[in-house]
Amino acid sequence: MAEKVKKKPPFFALKRWNSQKQTEESNYPKTPNTPQVQNPLQLFKPNVLSPTTRSTVPPAAESKPRKVSAGGIKELVQCPLCLEVLHNPKMLPCQHTFCLACLRVYVDAEPIIDCPICYTRIQIHGANYVEELPTNLYINTLLQMVGISSSPAKAPDTPPTTPATGVGGMQSVDLFAGGLRCCHCRTMCDACDITSCGHCKLKFCRVCWSQHLEDMRTQIGSILKQLDSAANRLEHKIEHYKDRCERITEQINIVADEKINAILTAKVNLLQEASDLQKSGDMSALALQSSLKEAREVALKTMSSKQLIDDNEKVATFINLHQNALQLLTDVSKWDANSFVFDKENFCIESDITTPLDAESDDPLPEIAKHNNPLENEESLIMFYRSRNFTPHYVWRKTARPCGIGIGPWNEHLYICAMDSHSVLVVERSQAKTVMRLTCEEMLCPVHIAFFKSLGEIYVTDKWKHCIHVFSKEGEYLRSIGQKGSRDGMFRSPEGIAIDNSQQLIYVVDTGNDRVQILQPDGKCVDQIGVATRKQPSQTSSVWDTKEILCTELNAPTAVAISNDRVIVLDSGNRRVKVYNKQDKSKLLEFGSLGHRKGQFRQPEVLAVDPMGFILVGDSGNCRVQVFKPNGQLVRVFGRLGTEPGKFGWISGIHVTKQLDIIVSDTKNHSVNFF
Repeated sequence: MAEKVKKKPPFFALKRWNSQKQTEESNYPKTPNTPQVQNPLQLFKPNVLSPTTRSTVPPAAESKPRKVSAGGIKELVQCPLCLEVLHNPKMLPCQHTFCLACLRVYVDAEPIIDCPICYTRIQIHGANYVEELPTNLYINTLLQMVGISSSPAKAPDTPPTTPATGVGGMQSVDLFAGGLRCCHCRTMCDACDITSCGHCKLKFCRVCWSQHLEDMRTQIGSILKQLDSAANRLEHKIEHYKDRCERITEQINIVADEKINAILTAKVNLLQEASDLQKSGDMSALALQSSLKEAREVALKTMSSKQLIDDNEKVATFINLHQNALQLLTDVSKWDANSFVFDKENFCIESDITTPLDAESDDPLPEIAKHNNPLENEESLIMFYRSRNFTPHYVWRKTARPCGIGIGPWNEHLYICAMDSHSVLVVERSQAKTVMRLTCEEMLCPVHIAFFKSLGEIYVTDKWKHCIHVFSKEGEYLRSIGQKGSRDGMFRSPEGIAIDNSQQLIYVVDTGNDRVQILQPDGKCVDQIGVATRKQPSQTSSVWDTKEILCTELNAPTAVAISNDRVIVLDSGNRRVKVYNKQDKSKLLEFGSLGHRKGQFRQPEVLAVDPMGFILVGDSGNCRVQVFKPNGQLVRVFGRLGTEPGKFGWISGIHVTKQLDIIVSDTKNHSVNFF
């Protein structure tokens, strides 16, 4: 192959030889009748100077431009394989050009080759693949412009006549200026006989234009082969992509079935656990009911007995009956001691015995300076809470099981919800005596209380009656709102309640339905907090469909409070405090977690807000009260487990007055503490 290519002189040597030859021939006179062949290299060399002029020009100035131009073109038309001038240049699909003979040797019947320059893998189609490769028209044209033909050229039968010579006997280029030159055969033609190619931007005569079109047609065949190859590759890629999607779908179905089976198994276990809890409760309740019935029959029999018995026997019978009744009453009060809620996040039933713990608490800081007005700013209020000695100045112990508490806006009396006596006690604070009772025949378990100042009405939630009892400020029973159910305006074990006097709305914590309902005074539900609708897939027969269901982020909430434009909800089941915007009901922040450390909760029951929006949470399970800033940052923790003043058994109600007096009710210690 090398010998075949070397037969043609290198481009650089050819150009140099032609230049020397012309220089030598310029010393001899030429007759006009002598025919001369025009050298194509003269198009790329500078004008030949006369001997006189040439003697004044330095050799470096004459040879330097020619050397740079020749070196650049030599590198462009050089074959990367044989390092000689390209002969019959063929272009691979990666657009790199080599000699036809070099490519034949390089391919050598291989099915796949790598481009020697860019290493692109090229598949060989057929034995004549190399011959069918497109010719690099640009390189071929360049070779022809400098006088090197990629294919053997036929010598003309008669050499062209020499036109008139210019100065020094040299051929004049000006004679060829009248027309356009074909880039292939270098023939000067009229403008009408020249065609300009829109692809390569070169000009061709009529004869060469046909050959150029044929070359382009050959390249179109190569393009068609490349398009067919690309379509083939695309088919394989589509098939591979389809296989991947089908495999992923199969994996999704397998994993989904596994998860569904795991969830269904967990569901069965949880349902069984809930059923066991219900059976255990039913059995213990049935035993208590039998004992109560038996004790009642004994008491009735003793009362109706007319037998003559001595006094000692009567006393012994009374003592036995009294002790048995006390034990039964204690058992009834402890019957629901085990508190359990469903943990939605962990998908389990969380049980917790309502046994208070002695958790962490804070000691008061030494008072640095007395503040005339703790409500002056946030910093002064923080210092007030941190330096305050939370020892009650009075403890009221005249209620069996006090719960929710509040101060009447009309008379400053203290209202205490007494669960066991099925009534609300009205206590005159200065003399600490009961002045009124709010009750009705349907009241079963009053839990919390709120006041509608503009209407002069008192609202009491009844946990066991599943409604709200409404009284006038004079103590007259007016009406009840709601009944047991899950629709709007209905309740299941409602507990916390708060009044927004500015907007004439009532906020009720619907504990059993895990939501907070917003009602008008007539009982019409206008909005809810913590409840949203979402789409959930459901299967009807063998078809999967979606349906909208109500879902809530609350878990057994127990208390609510209003502060300026915010609604604070105690999410007891999740052991968190959640703050919502009053206008759009969006959640602003939440804080808290399960535990006994500061800032954590264990069965929080009640909360209240002071005049500056500080949040006080009654952490019943930890027997303490925690004070937080409006942004949820902890300020102070006070209270411990115990029966002494300042300690708690189970916090069931809390209220903060405008003067920052804190009132806490304790249902297990049967007391109301005034701080």
